[in-house]
Amino acid sequence: MPVSAGLQLEPSDVESLYNLGMVCSDQGQLQEARELLERAVALDPGYVNAQVALGIAALRDQDTAAARGPLEKAVVLEPSNPFARRTLGQLLLMEDDPAAALPHLRAAAEVAAEDPINLFTYAQALLAQEGASHEAEADALFQRALRLAPVGPLAEQIKNQQRQLAARVLRSNAQGMPRMDAVEYLISALEAYRALDPAGQKQLLAEVAALGQRGLAINDPDQKHQLRHYRGGGMVSALQVACLYYAGVQLLLPGQDPGLDLGREYGFARGMVGEES
Repeated sequence: MPVSAGLQLEPSDVESLYNLGMVCSDQGQLQEARELLERAVALDPGYVNAQVALGIAALRDQDTAAARGPLEKAVVLEPSNPFARRTLGQLLLMEDDPAAALPHLRAAAEVAAEDPINLFTYAQALLAQEGASHEAEADALFQRALRLAPVGPLAEQIKNQQRQLAARVLRSNAQGMPRMDAVEYLISALEAYRALDPAGQKQLLAEVAALGQRGLAINDPDQKHQLRHYRGGGMVSALQVACLYYAGVQLLLPGQDPGLDLGREYGFARGMVGEES
């Protein structure tokens, strides 16, 4: 029978309250969802899925204080429940407490290793740790999450975080100075674009942009990519690809954000090839 009909016939049926509460929550009817799910957990406090659903509905309603209680109860009732762990971790991260969030997100990753949302959130919590360096671990998590969710809104969030992480590591490695390897790659990029006709320039930019969409480990010198439109083909590093993309955007799409800050290096490169900075 329909969920609503079952609820009308058995207003104290926990399963009906839970199911209808889930439907309301998914449809954005959050106040009704919370009331239904609160009734469900009042009747059966040990119903873990209802506790998690109540916490999620409260989070969707931007009521983090009300979400914490049912999520903590769910974790105590069923410590291996990945949805309870993940959602509680997300809540704690939203409250700027990454140290408290990490054990829950790590536990969720152990139980549900193929959950890209949790992997993404786990990486964010690692990077939010003060006084700690977890860049390599976070980057690996971002890459795993992107392989599991290669397209869609989550994929775009992952790629954006990867770009920010790459820039963070790039600057950290440079210790406040311009990266001279990036300067050299940008010089080569400018020379390569200058040697191509307009159609060839667009082809090169399109090729490196496509590689960038799949994710680039620019701080890993061992990651290599083949480019058909760069100096007759051949293998180049991920940082070279990023420099070719940055230079191409500056030349062909001025004003567009390349997503990676190589401004200082680009200024040096332009001066060294005789262009105005």
